[in-house]
Amino acid sequence: MGEPVSRVFVPSVTEDDGGTIGLGCFSTEDTAWQVLRAFLKKSEQMLLNSCSVVVWDVDIVGEDAMTVLSTMECRDCPVCGRRTFWIDVDNFSALCHGSACSAWIEENTVDPEIIDCGWPTIRFLKQNKSIEEAVESLFKLGDRLKAVGEERMSEANAESLIEE
Repeated sequence: MGEPVSRVFVPSVTEDDGGTIGLGCFSTEDTAWQVLRAFLKKSEQMLLNSCSVVVWDVDIVGEDAMTVLSTMECRDCPVCGRRTFWIDVDNFSALCHGSACSAWIEENTVDPEIIDCGWPTIRFLKQNKSIEEAVESLFKLGDRLKAVGEERMSEANAESLIEE
């Protein structure tokens, strides 16, 4: 037999009506995150409010048995407009899990005073002074994309978005 499990990792999501959906109970943190990320890719199909990954220590009584690793809130994506933009308020990062979007925000790894944001589809990357400025940059990008409409974006328009 294998080694006994001393802790478990539990990903879950909370719906807008307050109900919680447990996504399983896993022996590794990596597996819990994989399951949560896979579920969040379908988040636009439900009305979700938040999600979390919690660690439970086995055979511990009381609230000391539980540690919240991460809590994220769901918002409308500033680029694609779908409710698939998950914000980790503790770590100042955000990622759109919507298909073909992947807009993101995170702290700069070199300078914590800088907030990076981007949209991989057109290799858009911008450095900002605040989270609010990063969100505003992505909203401006989303507005410009919506203004282009359903037509295919020309290479010149894509280049001008990248340059900005």
